[in-house]
Amino acid sequence: MSETGNVNAGNRRRLAIDGAARRRLYLFRHGAVDYVDELGNWVADPDLVDLNELGRAQAAAMAELFRDVHVDKALCSGLPRTRQTGETVLGDRDIELEVFAALEEIRPASGEATGGYDIFADVAFSHWRAPQAEARFLGGERYSDFYRRICEAMDQVLADPDWYDLALFAHGGTNVAALGWATGMGLQAFGLLDQSMCCLNIIDFDVDENGNVLRKTVRGMNITADDPVMRRRHSGDMEMLARRILKLQR
Repeated sequence: MSETGNVNAGNRRRLAIDGAARRRLYLFRHGAVDYVDELGNWVADPDLVDLNELGRAQAAAMAELFRDVHVDKALCSGLPRTRQTGETVLGDRDIELEVFAALEEIRPASGEATGGYDIFADVAFSHWRAPQAEARFLGGERYSDFYRRICEAMDQVLADPDWYDLALFAHGGTNVAALGWATGMGLQAFGLLDQSMCCLNIIDFDVDENGNVLRKTVRGMNITADDPVMRRRHSGDMEMLARRILKLQR
């Protein structure tokens, strides 16, 4: 732990009953964005979308919920939607929002994303096929390759000794992969674990004096500030996206 890390952590360090250091990860998803235009067509480059009006409101609500929570380091994937969410949630904290590009979302095929795809199997319920060896997201990255990428990224995050409380701003797929890594669910986590826009997950890691992980515990999952009991959420994002495409293309 660096000197800066020691100063920032102060007396906030948690200890397990056996004396293990307990580090905490605050894992956020970015706020709402629009991947489909008013005609039902995919935007030219989903990596460049900004938070929409709802997404900015969600981030502001989460900032209020998270207002008194200490963090000593913050990361984002670097894509605009995670950077904008992170900057809003962190508010006036004197902390740099660092970029860790390995946490970027699962990648669809380039070009026309909807061409030749089944709206139900390939869009609405794509994530349920993740455990299949060759399953791909919209014809692009294999779920198994994506999961491996995120597991390696999370191992790198955890190997960094310079934080006790880390805020990480990422994506729905990235978060599910990270939760699969933390819980041992693996690829089964896709489809089973929902991630609302601008949600928060809280994961604790108990580590020994050599930094070896003894225990991983999920303290909270899919916590939202704007709709905490899911009154307005009745399906996952890919299903909602499929509904929007069908509606706009009629």
